[in-house]
Amino acid sequence: MTGLTVHIPTLETSRLILRAPRMADYVHMMDFMETGRSQFVGGPKDRRDAMRGFGHIAGLWVTRGYSLFIGVAKGDPDTPIGAFGPYYPLDWSELEFGWSIWNPENEGKGYVTEALRALIPWSWDRAGTSTAVSFIDADNTRSARVAQALGAVPDTAATEAANQPGNPFHTPEGPKVRVWRHNRGRQT
Repeated sequence: MTGLTVHIPTLETSRLILRAPRMADYVHMMDFMETGRSQFVGGPKDRRDAMRGFGHIAGLWVTRGYSLFIGVAKGDPDTPIGAFGPYYPLDWSELEFGWSIWNPENEGKGYVTEALRALIPWSWDRAGTSTAVSFIDADNTRSARVAQALGAVPDTAATEAANQPGNPFHTPEGPKVRVWRHNRGRQT
C-alpha cells in the first residue's frame, strides 16, 4: 500500500499564517464548539461531534482538494485563531467562503477580513469557480459586515432556496440564513 500525499499550501498575510489543520488544533476548535459563541457555525456541540467536524474540515482537503485553513498569528504559530477559507461539504449547493474565530480575545481585530482577502483569490482557481457564497445567520450582523467588506452582496434567490425544507440550512423554527454572493473580480 502506498501513502497518501495531499499538498496543502501555506499562505501568509501581514499578521497571519494560513496553514493546514494539525491534530493539536482540534482541542481549540472543540473548546470553541462547546460554547454559545459557536451558535452561528452549527454549535454548541459536544466534543465528539466537534471532533467529527474537525475531521470533516481535514477530509475535504482529500475529497475536494481544498478546505478551511487554520489561521495562526505570526508571533504564535502554535495557537490557532480560527478556521478560514473555502468550504464545500458534499451536501451543500455550492462553495462557501467561511470563517470562525475560536477565542473571544481575537474577535474584532480584523483577522477574518485579512485572511479571506488572501484566501479568496487563491480559491477561485483551486475550486474552479468564479462565484461562491457565505451562508450567514440572519442574526449574525458582524459576519454580514465582513461579507460586505469583502465585496459580497445579498443574494435573494439563494437565500430563499437555502431556507426551504430539504436544504441543510432549513430550520423550521430557528433563525433564517442569509446568503451573501461573492463573485470573482469583485473582492474589495
